[in-house]
Amino acid sequence: MSLMKLFKLLLTVAFYFAFTIHAWAQLNVNVYLEEARKDLSNKKYYDAMQKLDLCIAVKPGEYVAYFYRGLCKYYLNDNLGAEQDLTSAVSMFDPLLYDAYHYRSLIRYRLGDFEGAINDINRVIGWEQEQAQASGELYVQRAFFELSLQNFTAVISDCNTALRLNYGQENLYLCKGMAENGINKFDSALINYAIARKLNPKDIDIYIRTGITDDTLGKYKEAIAQYTLALKIDSSSTLAYYYMAEAYLKLNDDKKAMEDFNKVIDIDPMNALAYFNRGVLEAQKNDYTDALADFDKVVTLNPKNIQALLNRAKIKTRLNDFKGALSDYTTAIDLFPYLVETYYDRAKLKEAMNDNAGAKEDYKLGKIMTELSLTRNSFQAANDSTTLMHMLALNANFNGGNQKLPDTANIDLMPVYYLTLKNSGQGKAVCNPVLLKKSNKEYLRLCLTNSKAKLEESGSVQLKTEGRKDSAKQADALLEKALQETSMQLFRAAANDYSEIIKHDSTCAIAYFALGIDICKEIEIAGNLNNNEQETYINKTFRAVNTPVNENYKKALTDFSKVIQMEPDFAYAYYNRAYVKYKLQDFDGAIADYNYAVQINPQFADAYYNRGLLLYIENYKMNACQDFGKAGELGLTQAYLIIKVYCEEVTK
Repeated sequence: MSLMKLFKLLLTVAFYFAFTIHAWAQLNVNVYLEEARKDLSNKKYYDAMQKLDLCIAVKPGEYVAYFYRGLCKYYLNDNLGAEQDLTSAVSMFDPLLYDAYHYRSLIRYRLGDFEGAINDINRVIGWEQEQAQASGELYVQRAFFELSLQNFTAVISDCNTALRLNYGQENLYLCKGMAENGINKFDSALINYAIARKLNPKDIDIYIRTGITDDTLGKYKEAIAQYTLALKIDSSSTLAYYYMAEAYLKLNDDKKAMEDFNKVIDIDPMNALAYFNRGVLEAQKNDYTDALADFDKVVTLNPKNIQALLNRAKIKTRLNDFKGALSDYTTAIDLFPYLVETYYDRAKLKEAMNDNAGAKEDYKLGKIMTELSLTRNSFQAANDSTTLMHMLALNANFNGGNQKLPDTANIDLMPVYYLTLKNSGQGKAVCNPVLLKKSNKEYLRLCLTNSKAKLEESGSVQLKTEGRKDSAKQADALLEKALQETSMQLFRAAANDYSEIIKHDSTCAIAYFALGIDICKEIEIAGNLNNNEQETYINKTFRAVNTPVNENYKKALTDFSKVIQMEPDFAYAYYNRAYVKYKLQDFDGAIADYNYAVQINPQFADAYYNRGLLLYIENYKMNACQDFGKAGELGLTQAYLIIKVYCEEVTK
């Protein structure tokens, strides 16, 4: 056979096999899809996925295979994989796959992408409204999505719509009650919880939510009764035991609280927060041996928890284990060298060990660190504070009930930007970049000299008239005096001086800005002075949410809002107002203001960082981790610490 004939024969055979394989594959894709569908309906998810993988390998454009595989991954809790497959399905055949949008909304809710979840379910609701098939269940699902964003008014509206559609499941009343609790309509919340409980007396969430509301109202015994009922349904609910322990602490019943912390630890031996709280209670009873064992466990679970190290050092000192105590103090200092008190505590310990030279050196270091802390600018101080708060975080993965886990209990935002007397070579106040590339005093002088100054496109300022020089000099003196008073914590005197400036010119934005900052600083320093070690075992998130809001924050909110009204492109005013809104528990408003801040100044690392924290608290974790990454890229190094602690699992 000639070479040419052989080539033609091989080509014919290849063509034949290619054709037959293609026909076989087409035939079996439909068969495999049907078999996969049956496996899916019988909850044989792994079997279904094997068939669907083959379908997709043979026919990559088969959108039904992606849809079914997305459902399998959804039920197997592979949320990122499920979202990817459902997105592929709707991108291939968008018009008719409303079930794909529906499932993707549930998956995005799991992932913390609440806005994405709402967008998807809006599409489903819109389609069903057109078909006159809209169900109340869809509105309740959207209500839960909105609840995660704390859009309480929208939640209540959707729940009421579901009621009009004759949807009457307990989750509707539970959701509505949670929204009413969020806007402090506690009586209405309790009524809705009662209806939900009547419809489904076996839902543990209802009892835990009722208990939290009772606790908020100071009805601790009633709260304990609700947690007890929850535990009758699920005796392994560490969340119910933990909340009940907190309620007993508020009733000063340490014995009962101890029993409940013991229950949490029995069920979850890795719960560092429960060990810590139990250790504090044991130390208060002078049961130092057991307390030491608990703090040993905390340090094992969270080796960088400075508070546990310092508590353990104090207990070791009481037990005359001076070397062990010295080691803990030294470890704490190595982890966080700006905790001034630790140097003095270690110095006293060295005196007890007759190491007078070492004690003298620590006293000297303590004095140096005290002076250094006074000279560190607010940005550095904010970094220190945030780093310390991360080190105080304790692992506590509670189970039982659909509550928000307190995995961000000890996260706090970067504080407001403070004014300062020191100026850099560029004329900007250190840690307080101000409009017009002017220092604080220059901007204030401009305000008082001519409040109607026009800005040229170049950013320079052109005054229409001179005049009012005396007022400008007086304002200079008042500002410098007020800043000095603030640094000395003479807040009322500083506020009087800022108010005097505003009295002369009500359009002076920088004076309102300074006054708002002054209010925030006074509140926070007063709060720090009122804290004591007796409160360390109370969950910080729970206390923050249920503590009455400091009314003075509302005054600061008004001041920053006035600045924004007068200077709408001042990113730092939005940043500071966002911080105040966070303190007023208006998370949505805070996130919106951080959005404005980064739109105006895309290099604003602190704003990305703070927005990330709020998004993470709201369980919008993917976007939060993106913000942390952006903050890190812009030079905020502690963002990488939080990425390591909180984002590794999210981004896998």
